[in-house]
Amino acid sequence: MPNWKLTISYFGKDFYGFQKQKDKRTVQGVLENILKDIFQEDIRIIGAGRTDRGVHAINQVVNFKTEKDFHIEKLKYVLNSLLPRDITLKDLEIVGDDFHARYSAKNKTYMYIIYNSKNISPFLWDFTWQISKSLNVDLLMRSAELILGEHDFINFCSLDEKKNTIIKIESAYWEKKGEFLFFFITASHFLRKMVRFLVGGMVEVGLEKKDIEEWKLYLEKKFDKRFGKCAPSEGLYLLNVKY
Repeated sequence: MPNWKLTISYFGKDFYGFQKQKDKRTVQGVLENILKDIFQEDIRIIGAGRTDRGVHAINQVVNFKTEKDFHIEKLKYVLNSLLPRDITLKDLEIVGDDFHARYSAKNKTYMYIIYNSKNISPFLWDFTWQISKSLNVDLLMRSAELILGEHDFINFCSLDEKKNTIIKIESAYWEKKGEFLFFFITASHFLRKMVRFLVGGMVEVGLEKKDIEEWKLYLEKKFDKRFGKCAPSEGLYLLNVKY
C-alpha cells in the first residue's frame, strides 16, 4: 500500500478552506475527487495545515495511501492535467508507511503580506491586506520580538477549549520591501486563526492605536476580549512545512 506525499500550492480565494465540507469547494475535496477518478478507489488525504477560507499555500504537504500502485512520473502528468488552475502540484514522492503530513511535521512557517500604501491597488485585494494609513515598522518589529518563546496564546485565537493554547514560537519577524511588509512566523503548530489575530494585533500597535506595553500584557495574561481584530485571510500564506 504506497504512501504518497504531495507538495502543492493553491490560491485560496475560491476555496472554503482546506478541510473537506459538505457542498463546499475545498482543497481536500477537490484533490480527493480527482485522486478517486485516477485510482478508482476512495482516497482520504491528510494535510499538514488546515488553512481557513481564503488562505493561500505556497508549500502545503499532503499524504494519502492507495491500494494500487502507479508510476510516479505518470501520476505527476495525470494530476497536472486534471488539477484546476488554482492548485499546482510541486512535488510527488512515495514515502515510508509511518509518514503523516500533519503529525510528522517538526514545524510550520506562515507568511503574512501587507501592502502599506496610500495608493490602494484593485489588483492586490486577493493577495494582501491593504492598509492606507502609515504603519510604524519599528513598532511592528518590536511587537514581533515579544512573540518569541513560549506563551499562552488564548487571547490570539478562535478558541477551542479542548486545545492546549501554550505554544513555543521559534521565529517571528517582519521584513519591509518597498511598500510591502512581510511577516514570518514559525512554530511546531498553530491555533485556529492565531497568526491572523497576531497580525491584527501588531497592526493596532503599528498604527499607534494601542500601546506596545498593552500588547506585552496580552501575551502574559488572559483577558475577556481580543487585543485587536483578526487580519483578513487574503494576506496569509502557508509558506513551508519542515520534516
